[in-house]
Amino acid sequence: MSADNNRRIENLIRFGTIAEVDLSRACARVQSGGILTEFLPFLTLRAGSTVTWSPPTVGEQCVILAMSGELTTACVLVGMYKQNAPSNSADEHVIQFADGAVIKYNQAAGELSVTGIKSAQITAAQVINIDCPIVNIKGNVNIQGAITTSDNGKTPGNIKISGKVTVKGSVESEGDVKAGNISLQNHTHTEQGDGKDTSKAK
Repeated sequence: MSADNNRRIENLIRFGTIAEVDLSRACARVQSGGILTEFLPFLTLRAGSTVTWSPPTVGEQCVILAMSGELTTACVLVGMYKQNAPSNSADEHVIQFADGAVIKYNQAAGELSVTGIKSAQITAAQVINIDCPIVNIKGNVNIQGAITTSDNGKTPGNIKISGKVTVKGSVESEGDVKAGNISLQNHTHTEQGDGKDTSKAK
C-alpha cells in the first residue's frame, strides 16, 4: 500500500481539540497530534429552514471527518466530553453555559429548572397561555396593560392604586373606609336644627 493511501486512511477519522474558531464563517481549526488543520466547517444539529447555533470553544474535544482522507475537505464534529459532563444521572437532561446558567429537566421528577440567568424575555405576537393550578411569583410584578380576572381573589398585603377606581357591583369591607381624612365608620355630623341638612362629615 502506498504512503498516500496510508495517509488517507489515517486521516479518515481523527481525534483532536479545537484550536481556533471563526464565528463569522462557522469554521474551526483543529489540533490533531502534530497536525493543525485549516479552517473547517463544524457540524450543528440543524442548518435548513430550522437552524441551531452553538459554536465550539477553544480546547473542546472533537472528531475530524475527512472524506477520502483529505483534511482540506473535512468537517468537524464536536460533542465529546473531556471529564466535564454536567451530570451523571440517567434521568437528567442538561444544558450548561459558560456563564454558569443551566437548563435542566429531570424526567423522573417531571421538573424543569432554569438557573443562573440574569434576565429572561418571551415575546409573542398574539397570546401566552399558562395552564397551572398555582403560579408562585417571588418579587415585584410590573404590568403595563389591563388586568381581567374571571374568579375570586384575595391579597393579604396592602394595595396602592394611583388613578380612578370604578366598581360594578357592591363593595364590602370588614374594616373602615376613608375618603381623605374622613372615616366612614367614625365620622360625625353637626345638628343644624329640625328640617335642615346636617353639616358635611368631619
